[in-house]
Amino acid sequence: MSINFSKIVRPSYTIAEFAKHVVIVLVCVALLFPLFLMIVMSVKDKEQVVFSFFTIQPPFHFENYLVAFSYISPFIMNSVWMAIGSTVLTVGVTALAGYAFGKLEFPFKNVLFWILFAKMMLPGIMNLIPSFTLAWKLGILDTSLPVILFCAGTSQPFWVFVMRTFVAQQPQELFESMRIDGANELQIFRYLAIPLLRPMLALMSINVFVSVWNDYIWPLVTIQSFDKRPLTVGLAYLTSAHPGDYGMLTAGYVIAALPLLVLFFISMKQFIEGLTAGAIKL
Repeated sequence: MSINFSKIVRPSYTIAEFAKHVVIVLVCVALLFPLFLMIVMSVKDKEQVVFSFFTIQPPFHFENYLVAFSYISPFIMNSVWMAIGSTVLTVGVTALAGYAFGKLEFPFKNVLFWILFAKMMLPGIMNLIPSFTLAWKLGILDTSLPVILFCAGTSQPFWVFVMRTFVAQQPQELFESMRIDGANELQIFRYLAIPLLRPMLALMSINVFVSVWNDYIWPLVTIQSFDKRPLTVGLAYLTSAHPGDYGMLTAGYVIAALPLLVLFFISMKQFIEGLTAGAIKL
């Protein structure tokens, strides 16, 4: 049996396909080029940064990382504690609230949800002075509690909206069947809602962790003790200690970014699943 290869239909590579790939490549270059420059700058001294900004040539000053790490290392665990605490609190409260708004009936449900939804429309900077005053009245200034509690509260309106929408669109029959079998609401939440929400919970965890890790203004305002401040404020101390030494400063930024990159590569699968699930359900 002979095959007529002339009749085999080959996929056509159109101008539109070529243009699409060109745009994708340009976007990737635009996104990755600043990261490339940051890594290159981190192993240069002052003269190399000024006179050979775009070139890669020895000598490479890897000691920049040692000096930068000696300055910012005391702040790393503070940032880890604040980011993890705020993430755990946000995930726990938001998952419960999303399930309650999505599948339960209680008084003033719609009113409370629309109040929460309206909170999303307010600029975050509007909350700075009222939040500081509240933290002052509660007596929790100069601790990690303002960062953990208030950053969790800032993140919740959007993610409660996302969780509520996701849960509300799940088949009601799944929840009713567990109720018929005698399960209470906590059991339904634990054994049914949580597995359904797992991709969205992973996406929310990464988002909140990165947001708290990168926060600068709120920790600077609420924490006065040097040894309690997070990594972002520590980088500001590095800037004041070595003004103009952009190689060392950039090395500090690379060190600060490494935990986030490691977190993303570890949870990349869950991150993409969360984006996909959210895109389908919303």
